[in-house]
Amino acid sequence: MMKTTIQLVVLSGALAVTSLAVAETGKGYDINTVGEPQVMSDGTIVREAGTDSIWFMEGQPEGFPSIVKARCTAIYVMGPDYSNKGSTFRCTATDADGDGYVNVGSITGADWSVCSFKTVAGWGKYAGAAVSGVCQPTGSFAGPDTGSFYWRGEWV
Repeated sequence: MMKTTIQLVVLSGALAVTSLAVAETGKGYDINTVGEPQVMSDGTIVREAGTDSIWFMEGQPEGFPSIVKARCTAIYVMGPDYSNKGSTFRCTATDADGDGYVNVGSITGADWSVCSFKTVAGWGKYAGAAVSGVCQPTGSFAGPDTGSFYWRGEWV
């Protein structure tokens, strides 16, 4: 049986005190730290995963870093062919100053498309974040327990 590790971690930034919309793009890389797939009696595969990630961003407003680290958890629900049946994730990102934010999201497309996220909490320079965007897993970058992804979001 082919073992496929599908991981997703998503990210956006947050601008605390402005009404200007700022576009952001990014690429993230993660390493799976926990989670073995469980096969249900109907063949559905459920994997609870945790990842440690590093995120690289472009389009940050002045004073916001272009690199943050994140810890994410996800529940992936997949068909026997590893097609997505509905998956969710939560990521806590922290910058070098100790400021950070929490994103939540979901992936609804069977082909791992239709991925979206939003920021639900922030502290420090990210307090008051109102962020949302779209994301896409892009596969392993260094073996079966690694993953990569990209996103487009808007800080408002």
